[in-house]
Amino acid sequence: MSRPKWTAIAAAVVVLGTAGCGTDAGATAAPPSPRPAGTGPLSKQVVRTDLDGSAADAGAPANDPWVAGRDNAAPADSPKACTIAYKGFATETQPIEAAHLDRVVRELEERDWKQFGDRKERKAPDGVVFEAHAVLAQRGWRLLAEYRHSPANDVLTLSAFDDTCLKKNGPLPDPIG
Repeated sequence: MSRPKWTAIAAAVVVLGTAGCGTDAGATAAPPSPRPAGTGPLSKQVVRTDLDGSAADAGAPANDPWVAGRDNAAPADSPKACTIAYKGFATETQPIEAAHLDRVVRELEERDWKQFGDRKERKAPDGVVFEAHAVLAQRGWRLLAEYRHSPANDVLTLSAFDDTCLKKNGPLPDPIG
């Protein structure tokens, strides 16, 4: 074979390899996960990304801005600095139901969170779930995922706790008093 033919064949192989032969033409590669390799604890940023991304992928509303801003407002040596929260309130255009909790848990499991025990729920006499929660954990963090139905507004809450930080800075204060 002549040199121009080999050059053309090599160019075609490179083009096919770069194009991802056999993939959807319109598909784009997913951005790399910020999750570090290894087994050490996750950073707050990785956990924040997991909470927000799981909620969004499950079709839940965006995190309440006040709740999202609260994560960085606590002094570094306080128990409140050991938490990350997500709280999505139902809206007219984006309702929340108990099924969102199940979808969020599945999304979190795809991000390597492990559920402990079964999902717990409480139902009204008519069979409607008005409260449900699940507990998950991963690499030094525990997470409580909750759904609550109320006449005023349905809400989905994700509360993550850094175990090492809480051991160092003390337990969280009682939210009631």
